[in-house]
Amino acid sequence: MKSKLGSLFLIISVTLMIGLTGCTSVQDVIFDSVQPEDSMVDATPVKLVLLVDYPEGGKDAYIAWVQSVAATLQAPEEVTRIRSYDNQDQTMSPNRLVEFEFDSYLDSAAYFNRPEIIEIMSDLPNHTSNSTIHTFIQRSDYAKAEEGNWPVKGVLLINYPLGGKQAYLDWVDSVSSTLVGPSQLQSIASYDNYYGGSPHRLVDFEYASEEDATTYEELEEIQAIEDELDVRTAGWESHTFLLRSDYINE
Repeated sequence: MKSKLGSLFLIISVTLMIGLTGCTSVQDVIFDSVQPEDSMVDATPVKLVLLVDYPEGGKDAYIAWVQSVAATLQAPEEVTRIRSYDNQDQTMSPNRLVEFEFDSYLDSAAYFNRPEIIEIMSDLPNHTSNSTIHTFIQRSDYAKAEEGNWPVKGVLLINYPLGGKQAYLDWVDSVSSTLVGPSQLQSIASYDNYYGGSPHRLVDFEYASEEDATTYEELEEIQAIEDELDVRTAGWESHTFLLRSDYINE
């Protein structure tokens, strides 16, 4: 298993980086790049998150490009779901969030090793002003997941304090029941960066409407927890994203 994983990881990392660095667009395209533990690769769900900024005045051109490649991105059997979102506040970076979901790390590696996927990812910098790609593994901190294509997603991107990850997780355990309780929240899930890079942690909150998202975030108990993030983390940022219809893969 180690040999197979190492080969897949080397192929996907080298091929993608060669393709991306060969682009003429001047921007940063960042990939996490440390190999995960073998024990994490077989059956644990993986989410790859693409954070994108549109070029100035170039959102429509980017969307047109996405429409031209969406079918290709969705076709491979390894990917179980793709969803794209626009930032509710288009003046904030990232302007766009795209999620690719896989049943395992090996599935994600096989997917991104496909020539047609490499070609699309290599072309990505030509259509964006900034792109970062991160791979996350789901944690079990929260127990609320109403299935559905919820149109509003709240996202927390968090960095753990130096040497303080366990203290942060202990705090999360103490407040998780408060976070999942309100009826406005349909689903919540947390993820650790597969490779330990920044952001270290992703937390998804899903809602049926923007009104529900606003009501939830304004609850006194939720605001109190959010205020504590300044103390419990080394840095964090919050965004609200609105579901687009670019992808339909379930």
